[in-house]
Amino acid sequence: MATLPLIPATFARRPNRFVVEAKLKSGKIVPTHLADPGRLRELLLPGAELRLRPVPEDNPRKTRYTVALVRSQDPPNRWVSVDTSLPNRLAGELLDGNGISGIRPCTSLRREVTCGKSRFDFLLAHDDDTETWVEVKSVTLVEDGVARFPDAPTVRGARHVRELTEIVRNGGQAAMLFVVQRDDADHVEPKVDTDPDFAEALKQAKTAGVSLHAVRYRLNEDGTARFRGKLPVRC
Repeated sequence: MATLPLIPATFARRPNRFVVEAKLKSGKIVPTHLADPGRLRELLLPGAELRLRPVPEDNPRKTRYTVALVRSQDPPNRWVSVDTSLPNRLAGELLDGNGISGIRPCTSLRREVTCGKSRFDFLLAHDDDTETWVEVKSVTLVEDGVARFPDAPTVRGARHVRELTEIVRNGGQAAMLFVVQRDDADHVEPKVDTDPDFAEALKQAKTAGVSLHAVRYRLNEDGTARFRGKLPVRC
């Protein structure tokens, strides 16, 4: 089935974490699904430009659109993806193609694999019969050229980091991959004032030997994403 083109709209209101009221060009206000539960306060401002993904006609879902993109109102006014499924798709393509320097080439990868109390995004198999656990985090917040994660406290995120740390301390291999869904950042840092627990966990993970990586993408108005290279992670 062909992908439906994105629909222009503007932000009106966010009544809850997963619903946005969007104004179509016709002036009609429509309830729209928002997959990203983060605060997004710097993006979801009155009148902000949106691009909505229509729901196929045969899908019975009540909300008939999903927010795909928001245009940042801070120069250079980039399109920012708020599609939480996109980072894993992009990461999977990079990992499967061995496209991230610092993460060992894999012979195969598995998705959504459980270890301990967590389910991690990827488990990579290598040609020497070793494995690398990889967790992906989506980043939408950029402040003064710095991509920051998280933009809201994340108990689950801190747990993921600590379990990756334990994997490494027990002799395994693990990596954290931040996917920045915009291209106006030059490095990634934890947002300490939002979630000091996550920031401390990430610092301990780096010390233990968890490899930290970040990549950024340029989002186009039609929803396509262009790889814009790796970024350093500082913590």
